[in-house]
Amino acid sequence: MSPLVSIIVPLYNSEKYISDTIKSCLDQTYASLEIIVVNDGSKDKSEEIVKSFDDKRIKYFNIPNSGPCYARNFGMAKASGELFQFLDADDILDKDKLKQQVDAYLTHGDSYVYSGTMGFIVDDKKGLEQEFDFYYRNLEVEEYFREMFSHFGKYYTTGMWLLPRKLVERTHGWDEKVLINNDGEYFSRVILHSEGIKFCSGAVFYYRRDVPMSVSKRFTSKGVYESWLYSYKCYVKTFQSTLKQDAANKLSRQALSVYYCNSYPNYPDLLQDCKKQIRQLGYSSPTAYGSKAFKIVSALVGVDNALKIRMLKDKSKKSLA
Repeated sequence: MSPLVSIIVPLYNSEKYISDTIKSCLDQTYASLEIIVVNDGSKDKSEEIVKSFDDKRIKYFNIPNSGPCYARNFGMAKASGELFQFLDADDILDKDKLKQQVDAYLTHGDSYVYSGTMGFIVDDKKGLEQEFDFYYRNLEVEEYFREMFSHFGKYYTTGMWLLPRKLVERTHGWDEKVLINNDGEYFSRVILHSEGIKFCSGAVFYYRRDVPMSVSKRFTSKGVYESWLYSYKCYVKTFQSTLKQDAANKLSRQALSVYYCNSYPNYPDLLQDCKKQIRQLGYSSPTAYGSKAFKIVSALVGVDNALKIRMLKDKSKKSLA
């Protein structure tokens, strides 16, 4: 019997996109699925659009606005599937996405997570990401994180993964305190409880690059940076509890260094907190993350001085623009 896939979609004011998202689920060549739409207090016509679909596979719930992580946790509690597909309300699944991943699951079993090929949508035109090709292969657990941190923390977004229930149940749910990087943080926990990642080249997922109000595009307050740092501290906590000490320390330093180099010079107190965490791991400074030239300068004068030089260059470019 075909395993049931639970597609969990948190929905908040996505009247422009939700119809296409649901259609991409209903049009899957893999038919054994349920679509759990959790309306997180939308104030637009999202509910009306969802209810216009006449398909028993759609299960609709309306809750007070509580954030996407709460909505996903709510959806998980309602899910009956053997497999989980999380999907944002503005993203699209290629028609063969689930079939490709379920076929791999039937071959390799529920100790692995299943990935695929990233696509993007801009102005309703689809394309395939070239900058994620370092993920386009089977990966061991630690190898995945080494790749992620060596590429500035770039990770597959929410809809790329297919997760066996067994692995989902080994982790606690989505962390509702994480505003930035909540998908990276959640899937890191699932991956760390797995035996690795199986790549399915024909499983394509499309995210929208041009959605203006996504949280990740609003780095305008200290609270956002605090939540971002918190997500990296969560990486550290999970590494320390699941990996051998040497590997856990190395990956923890890399994670915190990605935050440090990417957020500099914003909010010096948060940067000091981050550096304190790195020192507690037994390292004197962050790892250099940036261009080849930045790494060379960091090796000569130290990461902090290299960051100061980079900041001065950026200011000079802006003043000349």
